[in-house]
Amino acid sequence: MKTQTIKDVAKLAGVSIRTVSRVINEDPHVKAETREKILKVVAETGFKANMLAKSLREKKTNTLIAFVDQHSGRFWGAFHNEILQKMMKEAHRMDYRLIISSSSAESYEENENDGFYLLKHGMADGAVMFDTKEKDKRVEYLRERQIPFVILGKDMDHFDTSYVDLDNVSAGYLAAQYLASKGRRNILFLLGHADYIVNQERAQGISRYFSAHQEQAIEWNILYDVSSIESAYLRTKEALALPQHPDAIFISGDERAIGVYRAVYEQGLRIPEQVAVLGIDKTEMGEFYHPPITTIDQSITSMAQTVMQLLVKQLDGAEKNGTRVLISPMICERQST
Repeated sequence: MKTQTIKDVAKLAGVSIRTVSRVINEDPHVKAETREKILKVVAETGFKANMLAKSLREKKTNTLIAFVDQHSGRFWGAFHNEILQKMMKEAHRMDYRLIISSSSAESYEENENDGFYLLKHGMADGAVMFDTKEKDKRVEYLRERQIPFVILGKDMDHFDTSYVDLDNVSAGYLAAQYLASKGRRNILFLLGHADYIVNQERAQGISRYFSAHQEQAIEWNILYDVSSIESAYLRTKEALALPQHPDAIFISGDERAIGVYRAVYEQGLRIPEQVAVLGIDKTEMGEFYHPPITTIDQSITSMAQTVMQLLVKQLDGAEKNGTRVLISPMICERQST
Protein backbone atom coordinates (compact mmCIF):
# COMPACT_ATOMS: atom_id res chain seq x y z
CA MET A 1 0.00 0.00 0.00
CA LYS A 2 1.27 3.45 -0.91
CA THR A 3 2.41 5.59 2.03
CA GLN A 4 0.07 8.54 2.29
CA THR A 5 1.55 12.01 2.51
CA ILE A 6 0.15 15.25 3.85
CA LYS A 7 -0.39 16.28 0.22
CA ASP A 8 -2.54 13.17 -0.36
CA VAL A 9 -4.63 13.90 2.73
CA ALA A 10 -5.17 17.50 1.62
CA LYS A 11 -6.29 16.39 -1.85
CA LEU A 12 -8.71 13.77 -0.52
CA ALA A 13 -10.18 16.19 2.02
CA GLY A 14 -10.44 18.99 -0.54
CA VAL A 15 -8.41 21.42 1.55
CA SER A 16 -4.95 22.97 1.44
CA ILE A 17 -1.82 21.36 2.86
CA ARG A 18 -1.67 24.26 5.29
CA THR A 19 -5.11 23.42 6.67
CA VAL A 20 -4.11 19.77 7.20
CA SER A 21 -0.99 20.97 8.98
CA ARG A 22 -3.08 23.20 11.25
CA VAL A 23 -5.29 20.26 12.22
CA ILE A 24 -2.27 18.05 12.86
CA ASN A 25 -0.83 20.76 15.07
CA GLU A 26 -4.14 21.19 16.93
CA ASP A 27 -4.84 24.73 15.79
CA PRO A 28 -8.07 25.70 17.63
CA HIS A 29 -9.09 28.14 14.89
CA VAL A 30 -9.91 25.44 12.31
CA LYS A 31 -13.67 25.01 11.83
CA ALA A 32 -15.07 21.90 13.51
CA GLU A 33 -16.58 20.65 10.24
CA THR A 34 -13.26 20.99 8.42
CA ARG A 35 -11.39 19.35 11.29
CA GLU A 36 -13.72 16.34 11.30
CA LYS A 37 -13.42 15.93 7.53
CA ILE A 38 -9.62 15.95 7.69
CA LEU A 39 -9.45 13.59 10.66
CA LYS A 40 -11.77 11.18 8.85
CA VAL A 41 -9.42 11.12 5.84
CA VAL A 42 -6.45 10.69 8.18
CA ALA A 43 -8.10 7.67 9.78
CA GLU A 44 -9.18 6.13 6.46
CA THR A 45 -5.78 6.48 4.81
CA GLY A 46 -3.69 5.34 7.75
CA PHE A 47 -1.87 8.64 7.67
CA LYS A 48 -2.00 8.69 11.45
CA ALA A 49 0.58 5.93 11.56
CA ASN A 50 3.26 7.96 9.84
CA MET A 51 5.91 10.35 11.11
CA LEU A 52 3.62 13.34 11.63
CA ALA A 53 1.18 11.34 13.76
CA LYS A 54 4.11 10.25 15.88
CA SER A 55 5.12 13.89 16.18
CA LEU A 56 1.68 14.71 17.61
CA ARG A 57 2.27 12.30 20.47
CA GLU A 58 5.87 13.26 21.08
CA LYS A 59 5.68 16.93 20.05
CA LYS A 60 8.70 16.18 17.88
CA THR A 61 9.16 15.40 14.18
CA ASN A 62 12.84 14.39 14.19
CA THR A 63 13.18 16.50 11.05
CA LEU A 64 15.78 19.24 10.69
CA ILE A 65 16.28 21.84 7.95
CA ALA A 66 19.59 22.93 6.42
CA PHE A 67 19.20 26.37 4.83
CA VAL A 68 21.76 27.02 2.08
CA ASP A 69 21.92 30.40 0.38
CA GLN A 70 20.03 30.17 -2.92
CA HIS A 71 22.86 31.86 -4.83
CA SER A 72 25.19 29.16 -3.56
CA GLY A 73 22.39 26.70 -4.20
CA ARG A 74 22.71 27.25 -7.92
CA PHE A 75 26.34 26.25 -7.56
CA TRP A 76 26.60 23.89 -4.63
CA GLY A 77 30.30 23.20 -4.75
CA ALA A 78 32.44 20.48 -3.27
CA PHE A 79 32.50 22.06 0.20
CA HIS A 80 28.71 22.30 0.48
CA ASN A 81 28.25 18.80 -0.92
CA GLU A 82 30.76 17.18 1.41
CA ILE A 83 29.64 18.89 4.59
CA LEU A 84 25.94 18.31 3.85
CA GLN A 85 26.62 14.60 3.31
CA LYS A 86 28.45 14.42 6.63
CA MET A 87 25.67 16.37 8.37
CA MET A 88 23.09 13.93 6.99
CA LYS A 89 25.17 11.01 8.25
CA GLU A 90 25.40 12.53 11.72
CA ALA A 91 21.68 13.37 11.74
CA HIS A 92 20.85 9.77 10.78
CA ARG A 93 23.08 8.48 13.59
CA MET A 94 20.99 10.53 16.04
CA ASP A 95 17.69 9.34 14.49
CA TYR A 96 16.97 12.59 12.66
CA ARG A 97 16.50 13.33 9.00
CA LEU A 98 17.90 16.44 7.35
CA ILE A 99 16.09 18.34 4.59
CA ILE A 100 18.02 20.84 2.44
CA SER A 101 16.20 24.06 1.61
CA SER A 102 17.49 26.92 -0.52
CA SER A 103 17.05 30.39 0.95
CA SER A 104 18.29 33.95 0.82
CA ALA A 105 19.73 36.27 3.45
CA GLU A 106 17.63 39.09 2.00
CA SER A 107 14.25 37.38 2.35
CA TYR A 108 12.48 34.16 3.23
CA GLU A 109 9.67 32.16 1.71
CA GLU A 110 6.78 30.40 3.40
CA ASN A 111 5.43 28.32 0.53
CA GLU A 112 4.60 24.67 1.01
CA ASN A 113 7.90 23.45 -0.45
CA ASP A 114 10.06 25.65 1.76
CA GLY A 115 11.89 24.88 5.00
CA PHE A 116 10.48 27.96 6.74
CA TYR A 117 6.97 26.70 6.08
CA LEU A 118 7.82 23.33 7.64
CA LEU A 119 9.29 24.99 10.72
CA LYS A 120 6.44 27.46 11.15
CA HIS A 121 3.82 24.73 10.94
CA GLY A 122 5.50 22.27 13.27
CA MET A 123 6.68 19.85 10.58
CA ALA A 124 10.36 20.32 11.49
CA ASP A 125 12.08 20.88 14.82
CA GLY A 126 15.09 23.09 14.12
CA ALA A 127 17.54 24.35 11.54
CA VAL A 128 21.15 24.81 10.50
CA MET A 129 21.90 28.04 8.63
CA PHE A 130 24.65 28.31 5.99
CA ASP A 131 26.10 31.34 4.22
CA THR A 132 25.06 34.07 6.65
CA LYS A 133 25.38 37.80 6.10
CA GLU A 134 25.04 40.76 8.44
CA LYS A 135 21.38 41.66 9.09
CA ASP A 136 20.37 38.23 7.80
CA LYS A 137 16.56 38.09 7.52
CA ARG A 138 16.53 34.30 7.93
CA VAL A 139 18.20 34.60 11.33
CA GLU A 140 15.67 37.23 12.40
CA TYR A 141 12.81 34.98 11.27
CA LEU A 142 14.01 32.05 13.38
CA ARG A 143 14.80 34.21 16.41
CA GLU A 144 11.41 35.93 16.38
CA ARG A 145 9.62 32.58 16.35
CA GLN A 146 11.97 31.02 18.92
CA ILE A 147 12.85 28.17 16.57
CA PRO A 148 16.04 26.34 17.65
CA PHE A 149 18.88 26.82 15.16
CA VAL A 150 22.65 26.78 14.84
CA ILE A 151 24.66 28.73 12.27
CA LEU A 152 27.42 27.13 10.26
CA GLY A 153 29.30 30.39 10.05
CA LYS A 154 28.80 33.43 12.27
CA ASP A 155 26.12 35.81 13.51
CA MET A 156 27.66 39.26 13.94
CA ASP A 157 24.39 40.87 15.04
CA HIS A 158 23.52 38.88 18.20
CA PHE A 159 25.57 37.70 21.16
CA ASP A 160 23.40 34.70 22.04
CA THR A 161 23.29 32.77 18.75
CA SER A 162 24.99 29.38 18.64
CA TYR A 163 27.38 28.78 15.79
CA VAL A 164 30.18 26.55 14.53
CA ASP A 165 32.77 28.08 12.23
CA LEU A 166 36.31 27.97 11.02
CA ASP A 167 38.42 30.70 12.60
CA ASN A 168 38.47 32.59 9.31
CA VAL A 169 40.58 35.48 10.57
CA SER A 170 43.26 32.94 11.48
CA ALA A 171 42.74 31.18 8.14
CA GLY A 172 43.42 34.40 6.23
CA TYR A 173 46.46 35.13 8.40
CA LEU A 174 47.73 31.56 7.93
CA ALA A 175 47.35 31.76 4.14
CA ALA A 176 49.44 34.95 3.98
CA GLN A 177 52.01 33.65 6.45
CA TYR A 178 52.43 30.32 4.66
CA LEU A 179 52.89 31.78 1.17
CA ALA A 180 55.32 34.40 2.50
CA SER A 181 57.32 31.64 4.21
CA LYS A 182 57.68 29.97 0.81
CA GLY A 183 59.51 33.03 -0.48
CA ARG A 184 56.61 34.37 -2.54
CA ARG A 185 56.74 38.14 -2.98
CA ASN A 186 53.70 38.96 -5.15
CA ILE A 187 50.60 37.29 -3.76
CA LEU A 188 47.04 37.46 -5.08
CA PHE A 189 44.13 36.55 -2.80
CA LEU A 190 40.89 35.59 -4.54
CA LEU A 191 37.87 35.74 -2.21
CA GLY A 192 34.12 35.36 -2.66
CA HIS A 193 31.47 38.05 -2.29
CA ALA A 194 32.50 40.86 0.07
CA ASP A 195 29.15 40.94 1.90
CA TYR A 196 29.62 37.44 3.34
CA ILE A 197 31.12 37.37 6.82
CA VAL A 198 33.51 34.55 5.92
CA ASN A 199 35.23 36.65 3.25
CA GLN A 200 35.34 39.77 5.42
CA GLU A 201 37.12 37.81 8.13
CA ARG A 202 39.60 36.12 5.78
CA ALA A 203 40.48 39.53 4.36
CA GLN A 204 40.94 40.84 7.89
CA GLY A 205 43.42 38.05 8.67
CA ILE A 206 45.35 38.65 5.44
CA SER A 207 45.62 42.38 6.13
CA ARG A 208 46.64 41.73 9.72
CA TYR A 209 49.59 39.59 8.63
CA PHE A 210 50.97 42.08 6.14
CA SER A 211 50.50 45.02 8.52
CA ALA A 212 52.63 43.16 11.06
CA HIS A 213 55.32 42.18 8.53
CA GLN A 214 55.84 45.24 6.37
CA GLU A 215 59.60 44.66 6.41
CA GLN A 216 59.08 41.72 4.04
CA ALA A 217 58.11 44.16 1.27
CA ILE A 218 55.59 41.75 -0.23
CA GLU A 219 53.21 42.95 -2.93
CA TRP A 220 49.72 41.67 -2.23
CA ASN A 221 46.21 42.24 -3.48
CA ILE A 222 42.71 41.01 -2.62
CA LEU A 223 40.04 40.56 -5.27
CA TYR A 224 36.42 39.85 -4.30
CA ASP A 225 33.44 38.30 -6.09
CA VAL A 226 35.43 35.25 -7.17
CA SER A 227 32.69 32.74 -6.42
CA SER A 228 32.89 30.24 -9.29
CA ILE A 229 35.42 28.28 -11.33
CA GLU A 230 34.82 30.62 -14.25
CA SER A 231 35.41 33.82 -12.28
CA ALA A 232 38.55 32.28 -10.73
CA TYR A 233 39.81 31.53 -14.24
CA LEU A 234 39.07 35.03 -15.54
CA ARG A 235 40.58 36.91 -12.57
CA THR A 236 43.70 34.72 -12.66
CA LYS A 237 44.07 35.15 -16.41
CA GLU A 238 43.89 38.94 -16.04
CA ALA A 239 46.42 38.94 -13.20
CA LEU A 240 48.91 36.73 -15.03
CA ALA A 241 48.80 38.99 -18.09
CA LEU A 242 50.37 41.82 -16.06
CA PRO A 243 54.11 42.51 -16.48
CA GLN A 244 54.65 41.89 -12.75
CA HIS A 245 52.27 38.99 -12.27
CA PRO A 246 51.65 37.10 -9.01
CA ASP A 247 54.00 34.30 -8.04
CA ALA A 248 51.41 32.91 -5.60
CA ILE A 249 47.62 32.74 -5.57
CA PHE A 250 45.29 31.94 -2.69
CA ILE A 251 41.85 30.86 -3.86
CA SER A 252 38.96 30.72 -1.41
CA GLY A 253 37.70 27.22 -2.19
CA ASP A 254 39.54 24.19 -3.56
CA GLU A 255 36.99 23.65 -6.32
CA ARG A 256 37.51 27.14 -7.74
CA ALA A 257 41.21 26.35 -8.03
CA ILE A 258 40.36 24.43 -11.22
CA GLY A 259 39.94 27.83 -12.89
CA VAL A 260 43.23 29.07 -11.43
CA TYR A 261 45.11 26.01 -12.68
CA ARG A 262 43.73 26.40 -16.19
CA ALA A 263 44.70 30.07 -16.40
CA VAL A 264 48.22 29.33 -15.15
CA TYR A 265 48.74 26.56 -17.69
CA GLU A 266 47.33 28.64 -20.55
CA GLN A 267 50.00 31.25 -19.80
CA GLY A 268 52.65 28.56 -20.18
CA LEU A 269 53.57 28.77 -16.49
CA ARG A 270 54.30 25.94 -14.07
CA ILE A 271 52.78 25.13 -10.67
CA PRO A 272 54.46 25.53 -8.20
CA GLU A 273 57.76 26.55 -9.78
CA GLN A 274 56.47 29.85 -11.17
CA VAL A 275 53.08 30.22 -9.48
CA ALA A 276 52.19 28.62 -6.16
CA VAL A 277 48.51 27.86 -5.56
CA LEU A 278 46.92 27.54 -2.11
CA GLY A 279 43.29 26.57 -1.57
CA ILE A 280 41.01 26.11 1.41
CA ASP A 281 38.45 23.43 2.42
CA LYS A 282 40.52 20.23 2.01
CA THR A 283 37.87 18.60 -0.15
CA GLU A 284 38.50 15.13 -1.54
CA MET A 285 38.81 16.32 -5.13
CA GLY A 286 41.87 18.45 -4.34
CA GLU A 287 44.03 15.35 -4.00
CA PHE A 288 43.46 14.57 -7.69
CA TYR A 289 44.55 17.91 -9.15
CA HIS A 290 47.82 18.01 -11.07
CA PRO A 291 49.69 18.78 -8.96
CA PRO A 292 47.60 17.98 -5.83
CA ILE A 293 46.65 21.28 -4.23
CA THR A 294 48.03 22.50 -0.92
CA THR A 295 45.03 23.57 1.11
CA ILE A 296 43.85 24.90 4.45
CA ASP A 297 42.02 22.17 6.33
CA GLN A 298 38.87 23.30 8.11
CA SER A 299 37.97 19.85 9.48
CA ILE A 300 34.75 19.32 7.53
CA THR A 301 33.86 16.12 9.41
CA SER A 302 34.32 17.70 12.84
CA MET A 303 32.41 20.80 11.75
CA ALA A 304 29.45 18.74 10.47
CA GLN A 305 29.28 16.57 13.58
CA THR A 306 29.58 19.51 15.96
CA VAL A 307 26.86 21.62 14.33
CA MET A 308 24.37 18.72 14.33
CA GLN A 309 25.16 17.75 17.92
CA LEU A 310 24.74 21.34 19.11
CA LEU A 311 21.34 21.59 17.45
CA VAL A 312 20.07 18.30 18.87
CA LYS A 313 21.28 19.30 22.35
CA GLN A 314 19.29 22.52 21.98
CA LEU A 315 16.20 20.52 21.06
CA ASP A 316 16.73 18.23 24.06
CA GLY A 317 17.15 21.20 26.38
CA ALA A 318 20.73 20.20 27.20
CA GLU A 319 22.37 23.16 25.46
CA LYS A 320 21.59 26.85 25.78
CA ASN A 321 21.83 29.41 23.02
CA GLY A 322 25.13 31.19 22.70
CA THR A 323 27.43 28.18 22.38
CA ARG A 324 30.15 29.11 19.94
CA VAL A 325 32.75 26.76 18.49
CA LEU A 326 35.69 28.00 16.43
CA ILE A 327 37.75 25.42 14.55
CA SER A 328 41.44 26.15 14.09
CA PRO A 329 42.76 26.07 10.50
CA MET A 330 45.73 23.90 9.55
CA ILE A 331 47.86 23.67 6.42
CA CYS A 332 47.58 20.43 4.47
CA GLU A 333 50.73 20.63 2.36
CA ARG A 334 50.71 18.91 -1.00
CA GLN A 335 52.56 19.73 -4.22
CA SER A 336 51.12 23.04 -5.50
CA THR A 337 53.28 25.28 -3.30
